[in-house]
Amino acid sequence: MIKKSLFFKILIILLITNIDLNAQKNNLHLPIIDESVIFEELDGIVAVEAEFFYKHTLAELRQWYITSKNEAPKIGRDDDAQHCYDASNNAYLEILPDERVTHDDQLIHGENFTNEPGKMGVLNYKVKFNTPGRYYVWVRAFSTGGEDNGIHVGLNDTWPEHGQRMQWCQGKNQWTWESKQRTKEIHCGVPHEIYLDIPNAGIHDIQFSMREDGFEFDKFILTKDINYVPIEKGPKVTVTHGVLPESFPEVKVPSYFQTICGSSVETRCIAAQEFPIDGTNFYKNGNNWLAINPKKYEEAKTTTVFNFESGTYDVVFVGVGENDGKSTFTISINNEKIGSYSPEITQRLFEEGKKFNALWKDISIQKGDTITVTSKIGSDGVEWTRGRWAGIVFTPVGKGESIQNASSTYYQN
Repeated sequence: MIKKSLFFKILIILLITNIDLNAQKNNLHLPIIDESVIFEELDGIVAVEAEFFYKHTLAELRQWYITSKNEAPKIGRDDDAQHCYDASNNAYLEILPDERVTHDDQLIHGENFTNEPGKMGVLNYKVKFNTPGRYYVWVRAFSTGGEDNGIHVGLNDTWPEHGQRMQWCQGKNQWTWESKQRTKEIHCGVPHEIYLDIPNAGIHDIQFSMREDGFEFDKFILTKDINYVPIEKGPKVTVTHGVLPESFPEVKVPSYFQTICGSSVETRCIAAQEFPIDGTNFYKNGNNWLAINPKKYEEAKTTTVFNFESGTYDVVFVGVGENDGKSTFTISINNEKIGSYSPEITQRLFEEGKKFNALWKDISIQKGDTITVTSKIGSDGVEWTRGRWAGIVFTPVGKGESIQNASSTYYQN
C-alpha cells in the first residue's frame, strides 16, 4: 500500500512537472519585459536585443518565440536546429511555424509570407532618442536559405518605404549583420536604404514585423552614421528606465568539426590533432587544429592509420579559411592521391565552415589503410598562412554534402 501511494505521488509530480515545462515552452512568445523598460540612444547609436520586446501583436497566424539554451518552442514545422550559440545575450527570436523552408514549398500570402509591413507578427520596443534625425537600421539575423531572410521595420505604427523588405543574401548559416533593402532590380538588397527618420527627441516605438516565416532575429542597431558597420555581437544595450532581466545561460560553442562529426552515428572522424606531429613540421594550434609555423617551414606532412570499418565513404576534409592567402592540402590513401584543394580566403582572421572544406565522394577505404595529409602554406603577398586544418570526416555515401551544412561556429575577426 505504501509502495502504491509513493508510486502515485511520483506520477503526479512527473505529470505536474511535464505540464509546467510544456506551459513554459508554449509561453515563449510572451514579453519578458514591460513597457517601463526604455532603451536609450546615446551619441547617435542605440542597440537592443530582439527578445526585449514589450508588446507582440497581430500574432494569430505566426508568432515570435524566444529560443535559449534551456528553452525552445515546439510550434509546428521548424526544420532547422537551434542557433543560440554566438547569439547576443545567448538568446534570439524566431517566427513560427516555419512552413516555407524552400522555394518548392507553397508561398501563401498573408500566412507564411507578407510583403506588406505591419500586417503580421509585430514586435514593439520603446527607445528614447536624444537626437532626432535619420537612423540607419542594422539587424543581426541567422538565415539558412532563401525563404527566411526578410523582415520589415517601422516607427510609431507607421511603416515607411525605407523600412520595408530588409534582405539577407550573404553570411548564411551564421549570425550576420545586414542593412540592405530588397528592390525589384536588386533582390539581394541595396545598402544604406534601410532607415528611419526620427522626427523629434523623446520616446518612440521601434517596430519589426514578419516578412517571411522562420526568420531568426538576434539584435538590432539604429545609428546616425551611414558608414557604421557592426562587428561581432555589436555594442552593449543601454537602458534609461527600467530593469532588464538576467542574461540567458551561456552556450558553450562546439567546434564545427565536432558538430559535423556528431551529425550521424554512421559518421567516422579523425581529428587533426590525432595525427602524429613529431618530425612532421606541424604543431598543435589551440585545441582543434594542426598548423605550420611559416617562419620555419613551407610544407608539412603527417600520416595515420584508418582503424574504422572497411567500406565506401564520402570523405570531407575540414580545412580552415585564413585571411592572408590560400593554403594547399593534398590527401592520400596508401600514398595514392585522392585530391588536392585550397580553402577560400576569408575576410576574418580565420574561419571554419562548408566553403572551406573539400569533399571527395565514393572513396573506397580498407581498415588498416594509411591516410596522409600534406599541407603547403600560401600568401597574399604580404603575410603567410599557417596551413590550419581540423580533421577528416568519413560519412556514408550520399551524406557528404548534407553534413557540411552545420553552422560555422568558430571564427575570429
